[in-house]
Amino acid sequence: MDPGARRRACVEFRVTLSQDTGVNLTAADCEALLDGAFRGEGGEEITLQSNPGRFYTCLGEAIEDQTLSLVLPDHELVAWFCYREAAEVYRHPTGMRRLAECYYTGQGVTEDAAQAAVWFEKAADLGELPAKAALGWFHLNGDPRASVAKDAGRGFALLREAVEQGYGVALVDFAQCYLRGNGVEKDAAHGVTLLLEAATQDDPSTAEAQKLLTVCYMEGNGVEADTAQAAAWCQKAADGGDEDAFKMLPIIRTCDFCGTTPARQHCERCRKVRYYNTTCQAAHWNRETDPHKGDCRRAAGRRTARPRRRSREPSLCWQSCGCATAAQQGPPASCATAGLLPDGVLLPRRVSGGTLDLRDEHAQAAQFPQHRRKARSCGGASWRRRVTAECVLISP
Repeated sequence: MDPGARRRACVEFRVTLSQDTGVNLTAADCEALLDGAFRGEGGEEITLQSNPGRFYTCLGEAIEDQTLSLVLPDHELVAWFCYREAAEVYRHPTGMRRLAECYYTGQGVTEDAAQAAVWFEKAADLGELPAKAALGWFHLNGDPRASVAKDAGRGFALLREAVEQGYGVALVDFAQCYLRGNGVEKDAAHGVTLLLEAATQDDPSTAEAQKLLTVCYMEGNGVEADTAQAAAWCQKAADGGDEDAFKMLPIIRTCDFCGTTPARQHCERCRKVRYYNTTCQAAHWNRETDPHKGDCRRAAGRRTARPRRRSREPSLCWQSCGCATAAQQGPPASCATAGLLPDGVLLPRRVSGGTLDLRDEHAQAAQFPQHRRKARSCGGASWRRRVTAECVLISP
């Protein structure tokens, strides 16, 4: 781009941005934004001169994701402005879709679902596949906010177009049409086939497909009920970050001994086997044929030993009170201020057998002024020999 055209583009961008959004950028910042270049999926260079519509779309995405070295005030508002330039001025389909998303979510602009539907429609007419999928979802379910009436037939047709043209993210919604008979005759088996295809992809819809497969295998919808398969797909969805799948896991896991659901307990030693209750665990451990205790001992032996947590050496009353006896003689036989320990000092707590254990978290000293007994157990063989001689609290 020649210097004169570049200067005019920068001035126009700066003035329009200030008038429409109230964001004031310096001339140097505007030049830095418009002089940049982006790389397309095929490695081609995208500049303002070569493809202005796509350039403004890429610029808006970079500003929205804050991947530019230039820090901008109200970056979401500036991103919306770039999408609007790409959509309104240069009629770029991806810019239209991104502008519709801004209106639908209220990102950088006041939320307006009806305006979002308009721009999704325009982008879909120009062949933008994500816009077709979004518009299909609008029509499948209907959206009063967007003034879109439910039209399952058109929604299914739009989703089918997106899937057939290679947009895999739409597979999940497309499969649900067959599972529910929404816009097409119900065919749960075909819906499960589509979900299996979606569940093996590497895109944002994968975890959702895996979660839906979990439900299908649990309910036997389109496939033979199989709790083990349901648990396996649910685990994959949970590993993919789906919070609902993570909450479902304890409910659908089966007992490895009796097959009962749910199996909320596990073998504490090898942590490989799950049980419905302690009765199942005891029966599995001691059964005559193939008892679990043999496998458990071998599995536990292969596990890496866990590092033992070091107990913190306690702060005793004679170390904290600051009295003259403590300063001169070390651990005293009695201490007048023993019942007035400051907050944060470690105090003993009751354990089995009536003994007191000094390995405690920071207690609230004000709640336990009566604990002035001699500690019989310091616990923790790693430091018992070193500390036992000093573990002397004050007898009443």
